[in-house]
This record gives sequence, C-alpha cells and structure tokens, in this order.
Amino acid sequence: MHRLLSKLPPLKALIAFEAVMRLGTVTAAAKELTSTQPAVSQQLKSLEGNLSTLLFIRRGRNLQPTAAALEFYAQVTPLLEKMAGYAEQLRADQQEGRRVNIVANCGLAHFWLLPMLERIKQDLPQLVINVTLSDGVDSEFENALLLGFGQLQHPLKRTLFVERVCAICSVEFSQLHGLSRNSAVQEIVNQPLIHMDTSDSRWLNWQHWFANNDLPYPEQKNVVLLGNYHSVISNLQQSKGLALGWLCLMQDLLQDKQLVQVSGSIVSREEYGYFIKSSNAPSSGEALVYQYLVDAAAQKVEYA
Repeated sequence: MHRLLSKLPPLKALIAFEAVMRLGTVTAAAKELTSTQPAVSQQLKSLEGNLSTLLFIRRGRNLQPTAAALEFYAQVTPLLEKMAGYAEQLRADQQEGRRVNIVANCGLAHFWLLPMLERIKQDLPQLVINVTLSDGVDSEFENALLLGFGQLQHPLKRTLFVERVCAICSVEFSQLHGLSRNSAVQEIVNQPLIHMDTSDSRWLNWQHWFANNDLPYPEQKNVVLLGNYHSVISNLQQSKGLALGWLCLMQDLLQDKQLVQVSGSIVSREEYGYFIKSSNAPSSGEALVYQYLVDAAAQKVEYA
C-alpha cells in the first residue's frame, strides 16, 4: 500500500483532470464536479507537480492539452472507469443484500403484515422491505419470502396460524338483526351471506362451515362471489351481511368491537392455515425477517 501511495497521483486531481479533458474547459468541469474554477485549476497544477510534467498550455482562460496529457488521458480514463464500475457493483451488491422481498397472501398482508410494517422498519432499519400481494396457489419464488395459505404439511413451510373460522358481521348489522356471540348457529341460516370466490379449493366456504355445524347449507339467489378477502371485509363493514372470519386476521377488529362474532361456533382445520416459507437462497436479511415474523405470530394471542 505504501508503494502505491507514493506512486499514484492524488485521486481528486485525477478526477479533475479527467473532467477537464472530457468536457474541454475548466468551467464545465467545475460545474460537473460542483466545485469552483480556481479549485479545479489548482487540482490540475497539483497533478502536473506530482507527475513533473506539463499537461496544459495556458493561453488566458483557455487550456491546450499537451501530447503528454492526451496520452495520459488515454491510459488513465479506462482505469478510472473500471474502478468506478467495480465500486458501483459493490454498492449494488450491498443494496441487494439489504433488500428483502416478500410475496404475501392478500388477506394476511392487509390484516397482519402491513399494519406491522412500520414496527418492522423500526426494529430492522438496515433492511429494505418490498411486499407483493398474491392470492395465487403456492409457487416457487426464487428471491422472495412467501407468506401463503394452504395445507401446512410441507417440510419447508413453517406454520404461522392454524385455520380457525367463525361467523362475523358489523356492529350495525348485529344490532339490526339482534345477533351476538350468544346467538345460536341456526340464527345465521336465514341471514344474507357474503361469499368469497369458491373456485379455489383451499378456502373454507359457507357450505363447509354449515356442514361442520351439522346444518344444511341455505341456498341463496343472486350470490356475488368476491375475489379476495379484503373485498369480503369491506362489504361486511358496509353491513351487507355475514362473512366468515379467520380469527388470526380478525381478532383485532373483534377485540376493538369494530366487528361482532355471531354464535360461539368456530370451525378449525388443523391441516390448513397461514404459513411462511423461505426463498431458494435466503439472504441474511431475509433470515432476520423470517424469524421476526415467526416470533410475531407466536406472540399473537388469538381471540377466543
């Protein structure tokens, strides 16, 4: 290192020289470098002194590069560009290591993950969290942490919440129809029901819920199937009927009395629920977020 230090010109002088040669004037170089003309001129003189070589012929404000300057510029510029390129690559690699991609189920994201993001940012300020919402079936995401819903029996899946589902409605709807947690399940049969799209077999639907309560499914006309759980809860909050509530997602709204559980019946499928799954090549940042979310799920005391 000492040998290099004694042989290499000052870096600031090289940068000023490259800018003047490329742009043609000290004025343009000073503007690009957010410096002043005297400062740039001083760097050029410093470089000439270091090299013991005249690089510019000065005629008033004009600079004429010498043959030595032209040769030096041709030799040095590729090296400076190569060094700058390597530095940029290192910065990009460092930034990529800080970035954690999460692909999350829409319901889990809206009602659990997104409300927690500010706390995650405070506790893990060195990371950049990127969240993408997806209700698709389990897929391989090469560079993303997966928060999904489905069957839990998989060696790479870590259970966050086992599925527990009850009937819920808005406070206004409960008061209008005299419904509460003490209501009998039979009282739900004749109420308007809000449905999520039943084409995805992973999800427990009203038909399954009534069957688990040994009740016939009440056939309804003009049923509207909503595409995601956020839409279901939006319709619920507008008092359009009853919906199925996944307790791990709805517990805060139930505890804050923004929603009402109707009847004490809770249907549970131990083999289904919300899970977390690492990417194919998890970074150290992803490992931190993975454990953070696992711990957060374990600390969540489920509404009962």
